[in-house]
Amino acid sequence: MKKDVFEHSHYISYLKAHLEEASSRGAKARLASAMGVQAAYISQVLQEKSNLSLEQAEAASRFFNHTQQEFHFFLLLVQKDRAGTKILREYFQLQIEGILKDRLVLTKRLEKAAQLNENDRHWYYSSWLPSAIHIAVTIPTLRSVERLSNAFDIPVEKLLDTLERLEVIGLIQKKGAEYIPGLNQVRIGKDSFHTLKHHTNWRLQALQSLDREQGEELHYSAVVSLAEADVIKIKNILLDAIQQNIEIIKTSKEEALFCLCLDLFRPSRK
Repeated sequence: MKKDVFEHSHYISYLKAHLEEASSRGAKARLASAMGVQAAYISQVLQEKSNLSLEQAEAASRFFNHTQQEFHFFLLLVQKDRAGTKILREYFQLQIEGILKDRLVLTKRLEKAAQLNENDRHWYYSSWLPSAIHIAVTIPTLRSVERLSNAFDIPVEKLLDTLERLEVIGLIQKKGAEYIPGLNQVRIGKDSFHTLKHHTNWRLQALQSLDREQGEELHYSAVVSLAEADVIKIKNILLDAIQQNIEIIKTSKEEALFCLCLDLFRPSRK
């Protein structure tokens, strides 16, 4: 399992975690070979008797198959631990904290999506229906007015109004008697006032779905107590899971419409 560099505040602890995770002996030797150094030197680094050079850190990053963002973060960890003055250490620490803060904002970990003007955003997030219809037409068996009306149990007149508005703003297209996708995603950041309405719309739908839960559906609620530091770990696990879900959804054949809601929050008011 690939170790997460973003969970570490020092590069040496990250190296130790990687080597401990290695499934076979000789991992230290392979890392040393990739860096062009002796295995004994790696031992000195792990014992905090030496520091990696930036060139060695770059080679180690290639060995670990880092993404560009992981490489940048790993290099900052190395530079922070190599820094010879307090001011320089604080400089790199601020950059590290900035990256960690950005990673906690989901929209900064995901690719940019379509942007609507304010009037269209207000309409789109005023109800659950626009986003439901918008995504439903990605499913070939749900592209007619009759099938959409039956699937969502809504009057045809109301459905046609929604389809027309979605078509005007370019989110769907009409092709003969059917409607096909335009732009597949619309995303808003957590700082948008539409976010509360969007979450509320779909959580109300989730509550209604409890009465008709089927085998492939899942509803999970738990109240737990845990260490403050572990809250961030869990949030990152959930964010990573969301990213993995999105990658699966991108290449998945459009056959069924599902809603995914995920909550992690403090129930206390103070």
